[in-house]
Parts: sequence; structure tokens; C-alpha cells
Amino acid sequence: MDQAYLDGLEQTLLQRQANWEQSITGHDSQVQVASLADAVVGWISFGPSRDHDADPQQVGEVMAVYVLAEHWGSGVGRRLWLAALAWLAEQGYEKVTLWVLVENVRAIRFYQAAGLAEEPETRRTLERGGMKLQEVRYSGRL
Repeated sequence: MDQAYLDGLEQTLLQRQANWEQSITGHDSQVQVASLADAVVGWISFGPSRDHDADPQQVGEVMAVYVLAEHWGSGVGRRLWLAALAWLAEQGYEKVTLWVLVENVRAIRFYQAAGLAEEPETRRTLERGGMKLQEVRYSGRL
């Protein structure tokens, strides 16, 4: 992502906070956080699939995963991932999907190691901060 776009995120903080509050209190998704010494070091958001071609009763989706860079490789992301998958399986979902930027090689390696595979023909284009970004859907059985 362009640094100017990332720097500008501060301007949308209040709106993003309101969106998160609505999502959590409205039960649109579940959120798990990882903390260390009373500081949040990562989080994962998940719930029923939002994709038009998926049955939201059978397909769960990981909407977002974030771990502070200084905690990469520490197991935080894996523990968050496993907690999300356990919840989805307990709810009766049979499959999990997620969208990832095609240039996010580190994340793609993580998802592949977790048993997910790219779904052919699912690439789509997003625009963020004037940049066009490609993402692709990955999926796996629960």
C-alpha cells in the first residue's frame, strides 16, 4: 500500500472505530484479540461469508487478520487463526474463505500452510487511496 494512503488513515479513525463498534455490537462478525502485557498485539475478525456465491449457513469467512510486525513468527497469528476456525466449526460451518491481496506473499504462505488453496477465477480489483489492488479468494474445509 502507498505510504501516503497509510499515513492518511488517521483521518478516518473515528469512522473506522464506529464501523468496528457496529460490527461487534451488531454481531455481524466475531472478533478475537491477542494481548501481551495488557497491549493488543493482534486480532482476527470472522463470521458468515459475505460473498454472493456462498451459502452463509455453510461457509464462514475470515474477514481480517492483523498481527503487529514485531510479533510475526511468534505464534500469535496461528493461535488467533485456530480460535477462529474452532468457533466456525462449532457453529456448523463446513468451509472457510478469505480474501487476500495477491502481492501479500507472507499472508498467502500462512494460509497455504493452514491448508487453504486459491480458488481459480476469483480475482477482483479493489481501489484504496487511488491505487488499484488485486485480491484473490482462498478457501478450505473445516
